[in-house]
Order: sequence, then C-alpha cells, then structure tokens
Amino acid sequence: MQRYGLPDDGADVIIYTGFGYKGRNVVNIRSSDIVIIFGGATGTLNEFTIAYDEGKVIGVLEGSGGVADQIKKIVEVCQKSTPGQLFFDSDPRTLIQTCVSAIAARDHLADRSVK
Repeated sequence: MQRYGLPDDGADVIIYTGFGYKGRNVVNIRSSDIVIIFGGATGTLNEFTIAYDEGKVIGVLEGSGGVADQIKKIVEVCQKSTPGQLFFDSDPRTLIQTCVSAIAARDHLADRSVK
C-alpha cells in the first residue's frame, strides 16, 4: 500500500486516485481550465504534454528554468497542432492575465455558438 507523503497545506481539495504521479497528472490537467508551467522537470513535462494534447490554455513563465525554458523548442520539434493556446511571458502577473483573458474569450465564443 502506498502512502501519500507530499505537503497538503496548499491544497483546496485532494483526490486520492491511486494512479500514482503520472495518473494524477491526467486528473489534475483535465480538471483545469488554465495550466501554468514554470521551472520543473519530467513531471512538469508530462503535465505540459497532457495540457497541450487536451487543448488547454497554457501559460509558460519564461526564465523560470527547467522544462519551462525548453517548451518553445519542444513544441517546435514535435510539430503537432493543438486546439490549445500557448502563451509565454516573463512576468507572472501578465502571464496570468493573458491566460484568464484567453479563457474569457473562449467562453464568450462558446456562448455565441450555442445561441
């Protein structure tokens, strides 16, 4: 039996899936409207690829190191189209505002197409 051992003081809700780290990433990303990538290693790369494939709004904090600083190259090498939107900025506030605006615009277009 595995035991959860990571900090939980910053979590609003914890969902115990039993899927391990990679399975958790799918649940995490699919339940998100916006995915912000900063720093990171293989787990962050996994979350990015799920978000990219799922067509999420993705913000990448430039200059934060790790995988985040390689995302442009990864997208270029993969040459895969996605319905998602990818934004880059070195200012976290501007990045968040851009991503929230993209979601608002997407929701507005979805509302218009339903009518």
